[in-house]
Amino acid sequence: MCKSSSHALPSTTTTVPSSSRRRRRSPSTTTATATASSSAATASTSSGPRHTTHTSTATTNTASSSSTSSRSSRSSLAAARASLPDQPVLYTFHELAAATNNFLAKRGASDITFWRCSLRSRPAALFQLHPLPGGLLTPAAASAALARVARYHHASLARLLGACPAGAHVYLAYALPTGACTLAAYLSSSRAGGSSTSVILRTWLSRVQVAVDVAQGIEYAHAHADAAHGRISPSAVLLVPDAHGGQGVRAVLTHFGAGHFAAPDDGDADNQERPSKGKASDVRAFGVLLLGLLSGEGAESRYRFDRATKEFARVSVVDTAAEAVRTGRVRSWVDRRLGDSFPVAAAERLVEVGLRCAADEDSERPEMAWVAGKVSRVYVESRAWERTLQPPSDDLSSVALAPR
Repeated sequence: MCKSSSHALPSTTTTVPSSSRRRRRSPSTTTATATASSSAATASTSSGPRHTTHTSTATTNTASSSSTSSRSSRSSLAAARASLPDQPVLYTFHELAAATNNFLAKRGASDITFWRCSLRSRPAALFQLHPLPGGLLTPAAASAALARVARYHHASLARLLGACPAGAHVYLAYALPTGACTLAAYLSSSRAGGSSTSVILRTWLSRVQVAVDVAQGIEYAHAHADAAHGRISPSAVLLVPDAHGGQGVRAVLTHFGAGHFAAPDDGDADNQERPSKGKASDVRAFGVLLLGLLSGEGAESRYRFDRATKEFARVSVVDTAAEAVRTGRVRSWVDRRLGDSFPVAAAERLVEVGLRCAADEDSERPEMAWVAGKVSRVYVESRAWERTLQPPSDDLSSVALAPR
């Protein structure tokens, strides 16, 4: 028995319960857990500043981008303001007298409708009109009128530089491009046998371009300014040579808004033209101008010897155009300086437009929008016609066309 007892003792002593083993491992597990928690806390602590740093950097970049965008917007706005034309100003009479040599250099030989001068270092065309009756054109009223006219801008309207009410006259100054002259000067020079200005409209397309510019300028005044121009005449059309040195020519209208400054019964004494009243009168005036542009004749009536009655009869460009349409002789009626270098069908359509605009009754005249559309269509057709006359671009200098 002792033997078996002594043999059982080591077995009891060496056996370790599972709960005891679990308690022995517990400290190490706690230590590992604490270590992991500490590492996680350290990682969390270290990642916190990095996240904050990225947020502040993004905020700084956003603020910098906003500041850059704001500066860019301000610079763009400043550039846009700088590109706008200056507002018209009120000139003093002494400025005008000094610029025109006390009005002694009156209007030059080629243009009798305005003075060529320089006002505040800007080339200007200075026109003289009669002021509003009853002394209504005070300096304050002139400033208000300038502000009203300055609201409207169009490529076919000459830029008004300023005005000057002075006693029995009011002066309007417009920007004058280099080499510009009035259509009245061109027509008068053509009747006088030609001059330096008579070659400015030597092509058919250049004349149609002038018609398009004037029509679009009047249409803009009627549709967008809701006002009649009132002074459509060859004297109010400036012919401007191509700024790029080409053979083309553009036209701009002066005297837009002149009714705010000048009396409605004012006219150009040299050409005996009177301003029109209302949009329908503008349409008629454009019709007369268009017919004169095509034929090379002036707008005013002239005397012609009638072989049937053996007397001189007073005729106008409208009368001669109507006769050309009635007899089918539009081709010979068109300005002879063009020769046969124009599309006859297009010329006939323009003559019909001019005669319809120059109808005696206001109700028979079309709207200016219709007129501008018709003239623009003829211009497109004339461009296509001109391209058909261009020589081929291929070099044929080495081609032998004759037998050897």
